[in-house]
Order: sequence, then structure tokens, then C-alpha cells
Amino acid sequence: MRKKSKLNLLSVLLLAAIMLVTACSKSNNGAESSQSASPSPSPSSTASGTASASAEPSASATSAERKPFTFTMNTDNPNMNWTSDVAKEITKRTGATIKWDIITGDFRTKMNVWLAAGDYPEVINIHDNTLQSYIQAKAVLDLTDLIKEHAPNIMKAFNNDLSLLQDQNDGKIYGLLQPPTQKATNLLEKGWLAIQTAVLKEAGYPQIKTLEDVHKIVADYMKKHPETGGGKTIGFSNFGEANQLFNNFDSAARLYAGFANTSTVVVDDQLNARVRFFEPGYTDFFKFLNQINKEGLFDPESLVQTQEQFTTKCNQGRVLVIFGGGSDCNASLENNNMSDHAYVWFDVVAPGAIKKVVKPTTEANRGGEMWLSITKNAKDPVRIIQFYDDMFKLENQILVGWGFEGKYYTVENGKRVVTDWLVDQYKTHPDTFWEDVGLGYARQMSANYGSGFTLSDGDFAMWQYSESWISKTTSPVVVDTLSKYGAKTQSDLLVKGEEKNYGRTAGKGTDEMKKFTTEAIAEWGKTLPKFILEKDPSKLDGIWQGLEKTLKEKGLDAYNQAATKIFQDAAKAMNK
Repeated sequence: MRKKSKLNLLSVLLLAAIMLVTACSKSNNGAESSQSASPSPSPSSTASGTASASAEPSASATSAERKPFTFTMNTDNPNMNWTSDVAKEITKRTGATIKWDIITGDFRTKMNVWLAAGDYPEVINIHDNTLQSYIQAKAVLDLTDLIKEHAPNIMKAFNNDLSLLQDQNDGKIYGLLQPPTQKATNLLEKGWLAIQTAVLKEAGYPQIKTLEDVHKIVADYMKKHPETGGGKTIGFSNFGEANQLFNNFDSAARLYAGFANTSTVVVDDQLNARVRFFEPGYTDFFKFLNQINKEGLFDPESLVQTQEQFTTKCNQGRVLVIFGGGSDCNASLENNNMSDHAYVWFDVVAPGAIKKVVKPTTEANRGGEMWLSITKNAKDPVRIIQFYDDMFKLENQILVGWGFEGKYYTVENGKRVVTDWLVDQYKTHPDTFWEDVGLGYARQMSANYGSGFTLSDGDFAMWQYSESWISKTTSPVVVDTLSKYGAKTQSDLLVKGEEKNYGRTAGKGTDEMKKFTTEAIAEWGKTLPKFILEKDPSKLDGIWQGLEKTLKEKGLDAYNQAATKIFQDAAKAMNK
């Protein structure tokens, strides 16, 4: 939702302070403050759950008795303010006002400069790695006693167990992450193969279960429509410049093979980890691309083109199928009066393969998340922790996640429903929407939270994950096409996977493993174009075996052993 990767930032939850969903604030200038996904990321690993909320008063005073105070906090959003109606209501309920210390330039560099000078705000939103530097410099406070003595709502959210927040070196608490969760309904999740609605309509909305199903309808459509939007019709495409080649093509191969999103490896039931490039089924999708390339259905420019070059083709309605990821261009197509060429995403798994899914964690994700920390420059740490504790109350979580009832949302059949006014605000000024309506404060005061988490009332914590938002912002053509397949949202078309808990492994690779991964992806990137463009199918296996030989010489076996230890150690820690 926001431009470029901003809705990647579906960052949520006034952490430590606020359990809310962050809707992607604008202007994410540094990796330090990035809340994206990322990422997948990796495509399918998100934290999820039901956020606890408490109506209990603070140990020291009820929010009604709070005296007004102001504290400083960092943000890299130049549009951030404290003038919206939501901000004014927060101040009314808690007595707190935030004065933003806006970072310009590189976020990480600025945080380090602040640390060196000792001139940092009272509260900081800080990346895991940089937080360690602040801890070593004694620049952030130990929050353990502050939380226990003044934050009953935070304690309740963590089920009176703060172990998730404890520093792994000394056991103290230097920051807050989102609390443990129980349930999420991610209606925004979708498959990896986007097919134009025009193609599906002309084919009579056939079942889409295999790649051959897709192959047939695309081939038939291209025979009848060799040109679209003033240019040659393109069957299958995406963008592959630089690291995007691996991101998009590997994602498609992994998802088609049914492999779980466990870094670059496949993990078996005995928790043995192996680089997935050489697992049975991994190259099946690449062999499919090799086949359709000879038939003229594959866009070979996909291997090198930029996202902008791909998007130009997509916006012209020329691309019939997008694989692996990337923009679906639906909004642009609608603006270009080509909504009949919009996309619906399908989840296709190889025949006989069982889709494996990483079980969504119910705990905060360390090693890459943003923490909320109180620095030694704080004038009144007790008052700050009381403010965040107040924000854990259900009514305040709803305020930051949904705004005001009547104007921003209504309640129908016990569920919050976005108003047409909110939809119009988003469409008419998306660049400053979050700050203007007051729904952009969450990201600045929280760590990333997974899509679709719910509050203690069982309803969505943020409007953007709700069915009402999706139904009001999805084009009629897509809604109609989904209905042909018995679906209301893209998530309804997902193949049900077999969930497995792989434990906490994020960020645990050694420098040697990171070096190998970089070299392995580079060699993979040299091999893939040769594989897809090879005219003789009998040579394909030999090309891929050459890649395996090269990676063995670079330490493939040692990498697999190290990765296996990480997953097995994570399982042991999880079982303690």
C-alpha cells in the first residue's frame, strides 16, 4: 500500500507501546528502519496472531490522571507530525505528545553518529544489530523493572513472561518487540502465478491446477491475439536484472516444487538442511520455461530486464502471465482503462508434490526486527513506559489501527468495516495519506508485525488487512473472476500446505556461510540463462550438474553441514 515497497511495510503494532499495525509510512530512507517484507522476503514467513489488550490501569496512575508531557523520538518520515485528529486523541487519552526527530540521509549512519555524540532522542526505533552497539555504550535503559512496576498491560500482552525480550548476552531487557500472538488471517496472501483475467475469460474460466493448464490457455490466447496494447503479446514474463533474477526465478521454482521458505535450503524431517538447488523437482519450473521459450511463449528479456522495463510491458496489458513475484500492475491497468487485463494469482504445485509451509511464529522475531528502546537521555522513563502501557489497551489499539468509528469505520455484524471516506482519502492522496489521517504513527513506534493479526476482540487490528478494505478496493473484474473460482480474495486460491515449525533461525549464519551464499547465487545466476535458453533438452541436466560441481568446489557440503546444525540447534532450543 504506499508507493514502491511501502506496503511491504505492513508494519504493525505500536510495539511495546502500541499493538498496532503500521501501515507503511512513506519515505523509508534506510535499511535500518525498513519494515518490509520482505520480504519475504522471502515470500511466506510472517509473524501472526492475536494481540492481547488490557483494560487494567497502570500501576502508578490511570491514564485519566496522567499529566501532560512531551518526549522525543526518531523517524525517517519527513511527513511525520503530531497534528492529526488521531494524534490529538492520543494526547487526550494519555497526556503524551511526541516530538519527532526526523532523520535525513542514511538511517544507519545517523544512528551511529548519534551514538558517538551521545545526542539521541529519548525513545528510538532501532534495528537489532545497531541496538547491540547502543547496549555496549550503555546508551539504552534496562526496562525490566520499569515494565514489571509500571506496565501491567504490557505484562499481560506477554503472558507475564518477558523472556522473549531478554538480551541473549546478559538477560536484561533493552527494548520491546511485538508480543507473542496466537492467530492471524492473512487475506492479502496470494499465489505465485498471476494470470490475466482476459485470458481466463476467453478460455471459459478453466481449472488451474497444473502448469500445463496455464500453458494451454496462454498458447490459445496468443494465437488469437498476437498483439496487445500496441505491441507484441507476451506469454510469461517478469524482471531479472541483478539480484532480481534470483528473487523472482528462484521463488517460482521453490514454490512450484512445494519447498518451504527456509532460506536457501530444504530441511527434511530429520532437520538435515541442503541447498535446494539440487533437490528433486527444483529445476522442473526452469525446464518448463525452456520448453515454452522454444515455442515463443516466454519473454527472454525477463532474464535481464529491469523492473521498470517489465512494468511498462505489464501496464500495456501485453503480459499474460507473471511468475514468481513482482507487481501485478492491476492499479495501473485500471487507470489505463484496461481493467479487463488485470491479474488473478493462482498457487500451482507440481503434480505429486506436497506443499510445505513454515508455521507462522507466535513469538517476536529477533535478528532483523526493529526494537523500541528508551535511551539514557529520557527525562522521565517511568512516564514513557506508562504511555506505551496505556496504548496496549484495546480502545487505543483500535484508535491507531482504525481511526474513529463513524468516520473511518463502522461496525456491522460485530466487525469493523472501512468507510468510503477512508477509501477515498487513500486513493486521492496516497503520498501523505498515512500522516494526514493519523494512521502512520504505528510504524515509527513499533517493530514489524505480520499481515492480518487480530486484537483481543477477534477483529483485525488494521483496516488494510480486513475483508471490507479488500472488497472495496479490488476491481470489479477481479472480483467477478475470483467468484468464478468460488473465491472472495486471492488468498482463497492458495493450495493448503503442510505446516512445520523450523524454530528460530533468522540471522544465525556465519560469515563463511554468507560468503558461500553470495558466491552460490552468483554461479546460479550464470547458469540459469544458459539452462532456460538451451535448445537441446538433453543437455539440461548436464548444465545443472555443472553448477553442482562448481558449488561443491566452493564448499557446498560444508555449508549444508553448518545449516543442518543451525536448524537442529533451533529445534532443541524450541523444545526446551
